[in-house]
Amino acid sequence: MKWTFILTVVMTTSLVSAEPFSTVVLNQKPLSQGSYQDNAQTYIKCWYRPSESRNDPATTWEWALDAKGDYYKIQGYWWGNQALTNMFYTNTPQSEIKKACEQTLGLNYKAADITYYASDWYHSYNYAIWSNDEDTKTNGLTRIVAFGDSLSDTGNMFNGSQRLFPNPNSWFLGRFSNGLVWTEYLAADTGLDLYNWSVGGAAGTNQYIALTGIYHQVSSYFSYIDKARNYNPENTLFTLEFGLNDFMNYQRSVPDVKADLSSALIRLKGSGAKNILLWTLPDSTNAPQFKYSSEQQKAEIKAKIIEFNRFIRTQADLYREQGITIFLYETDIFFDDMIKHPEKYGLENSVDACLDINRSSYLDYLYNHRLTNDCASKGAEKYVFWGVTHPTTAVHRLIADMIVKEHFHTLKH
Repeated sequence: MKWTFILTVVMTTSLVSAEPFSTVVLNQKPLSQGSYQDNAQTYIKCWYRPSESRNDPATTWEWALDAKGDYYKIQGYWWGNQALTNMFYTNTPQSEIKKACEQTLGLNYKAADITYYASDWYHSYNYAIWSNDEDTKTNGLTRIVAFGDSLSDTGNMFNGSQRLFPNPNSWFLGRFSNGLVWTEYLAADTGLDLYNWSVGGAAGTNQYIALTGIYHQVSSYFSYIDKARNYNPENTLFTLEFGLNDFMNYQRSVPDVKADLSSALIRLKGSGAKNILLWTLPDSTNAPQFKYSSEQQKAEIKAKIIEFNRFIRTQADLYREQGITIFLYETDIFFDDMIKHPEKYGLENSVDACLDINRSSYLDYLYNHRLTNDCASKGAEKYVFWGVTHPTTAVHRLIADMIVKEHFHTLKH
């Protein structure tokens, strides 16, 4: 599936402290590129799934309220570098913001999958909230910073496409799945805050205007942490997952993608990173989209994945020798076993898409799709694949559980 479109990126962060529905806010200029505003405050949008079943990915939202029933607000400062990753910085802990949303919504079913974002007015985009550390001497891991593609993206492509891609009625609020993705489950399981620079469609380098590659994701991270207070990269777990788009969609060579990974690791290490989680790539040719590909195409992509995975493993060993804590999750082994034996993981269907899509086209992410009859009957939690390419949230949950069990059981939240 080739990404062959150009997205117009807009930025609409308000800079005033008016009530969310105030008409005054609608007349304010958006935060311009590279803008900074201190001594600000923002409101919180609490997003959730109204349905109690993850078969339905559609979401809605409400403004967070405080204990008095007034609009819940947090103090801090805005800084914006690009539309995909505008940020509100605050000293308010993530746990407190999450609690405000949970109390506001009062939902008691797990499939609600509550998420929250900074937002100053009704039509604004969803903006990430960075909670500053209390001091630079904090011990242990405090947050996750994720770089990657659609397997890790939690809404950056969605914002960048003006909330069109992927369609929010068929994909869960900017995720390329029917619910939360593995980085979110990992954060919840470990009690770490998550900050995500991943972009759906990303490769090692930029592809088209809004498909921000790994190099520029890391560069963007550098620009944003420069505005964070008391930040120490030694307390961050960095996750780095990419490569499938390079081979599946952009026909890039393995040496070029190796160079992108090497560059990212060098830059992160040079900036003080001490803890990095790497993925090996799953064999994507097992995905339903490859029902529409030739055997030669599948063989070429599979060979590239195998070669790149070999390089990932050697890089993991190399950086361990340099004193960096590398957590390696062998996704390829897990996916191969899950495809062959889905029943071992509580799944039933590992060959078909849950959504009723019968081709491989990027255009399908713009449309609303019904479930296949079989998926509607069995439930998405029994399927490996949500669409023809990406896994269900049930599989994302399994990935996070296995990573925690293998590497972070002492942090289990």
